[in-house]
Amino acid sequence: MYWAKYRIRYLRAWREAVESIVKALRDLDVKAEVYVIGGAAENRLTVLSDVDVLICLKEPIKPEEVWNLRKKIVARAMDHHNLPWDYPIELHVYDLEGCREVLKRCRKYLTLHA
Repeated sequence: MYWAKYRIRYLRAWREAVESIVKALRDLDVKAEVYVIGGAAENRLTVLSDVDVLICLKEPIKPEEVWNLRKKIVARAMDHHNLPWDYPIELHVYDLEGCREVLKRCRKYLTLHA
């Protein structure tokens, strides 16, 4: 049971984890809107949850470049902004049109600024 309590406390620090992602986006000069979606936004985190971050790029990106961008963002957040290497965060990267579609399906989301 100790692990479950630890995990929930760890997940509840999602704001700090997401702030690390936002800072990394600024460092990398990525123009984007940032949203928290899923369980964290809906206040329904469980021990099996991750924190879903929707990154809506304001500039076009080739689909094959998305994976590398995600890696750069997470690496920068870990190396420079204290994102724990094992923090359960999931980055969803889309252009603005793709983001609109994702947000339509969300019951609730929280807006952040990059």
